Amino acid sequence: MSKVIKVTYGDNILSDLFESVTNIKRDIGSGWTNNTQAKKEGVDVITSSRGPRNISFDYLIKGTFFDEINANKQRLASYINSENTLGLVFEDEPNKVWYALPDGEQSFSTENKSGTLTFIVPEGHAYSTYTNVLNSDNSGGVDGSITPNDDGSVDITINNQGTLPTWIDLKLTNNHDNGYFAVIGLKGALELGNREEVDGVTIQHSDVLYDSKTDPTFSQFVSAAGQPHPEWAGAGTNGTIGYQEYNYKSSNGQQKTMKGVKLIDPGSQTGFRGGMTELVLPPDSNGDSGAVNFYAWFRLFTWTTVLGQTGVMQILFTDENDEFVAGYGTLKDDKTGNIGTVGFWIGGPNKGEWKNIPYVANNGEQTGLKDNNTMLNDNRGALDFFKQGATL
Repeated sequence: MSKVIKVTYGDNILSDLFESVTNIKRDIGSGWTNNTQAKKEGVDVITSSRGPRNISFDYLIKGTFFDEINANKQRLASYINSENTLGLVFEDEPNKVWYALPDGEQSFSTENKSGTLTFIVPEGHAYSTYTNVLNSDNSGGVDGSITPNDDGSVDITINNQGTLPTWIDLKLTNNHDNGYFAVIGLKGALELGNREEVDGVTIQHSDVLYDSKTDPTFSQFVSAAGQPHPEWAGAGTNGTIGYQEYNYKSSNGQQKTMKGVKLIDPGSQTGFRGGMTELVLPPDSNGDSGAVNFYAWFRLFTWTTVLGQTGVMQILFTDENDEFVAGYGTLKDDKTGNIGTVGFWIGGPNKGEWKNIPYVANNGEQTGLKDNNTMLNDNRGALDFFKQGATL
């Protein structure tokens, strides 16, 4: 059994009703009508217009008995019964759609179950069923180019690879909150909005003020050695904290490399030994410092190597006057055992510890312990700080 070429009209598959489709006539181009005026030599063309286009094909309808043939004839009549143009698509040209209407008498012979369908395409041409997309990723290719200019404008050149003029679907995203677009073409211009501001209201959006993915060595952090501690006024330190890569053995004996900020030199100061390093957050995209809503994420990694070791590691947030706002960290003041705590602190009028969680300062290898270090070992340690308005 030979394959029948698929023919669809609107939402219906006409070829489902056929045993064969032959003699498809889609002539080259459309007819043209030229209005001319005679002159001494030849003519002047006053107007030239494209005419409609006719498409037809022969078919052999399915069915062996009269009732089957008649049912398929009636179904075919309902499929093509339309007062509006519908898309006519042939399988051998899947990227073309002809917006057509049935035209003239649709012939059919009962003797051999054959007939001819004829359509008129009022516009005289087909449309492409797919679109080409021009964006920054393929700029400079066959579809055209997008070129930003120093004055903030953008030149767009579109290469229409079709045979007729076409519409474009232009999607614009404004880089500034001014509510204004201007599109200038060869034959005119279109302006939308107000150059100064559409409504006088500045729209807020989130900014990433710092991300260690773009600063893997934490080079934007600077030493705060010798400065007073934001939480403990008398706990100034003169040691060194900085980025370092060092090797160690994990809880399962594997050799690993740790990369991050580490206490390199505890310093010489008595009482509190250690170091401080700080990051002053840059202004946001409006040039303002500080934020109503603020989010930060750090990963702390800590354990002792022998019982009785003590120490503290904190991530603290201060305001523009270096006044303590909030913070979190790990504290171990157990001088004989191995118990530490993860603590969370707040500043302001109710300054103090908000919450603490005890843990054994190991590397998480002692899974049977009640307070095993499942938070700050070499596989975990993510801590978040979120400020929403006045709420921490």
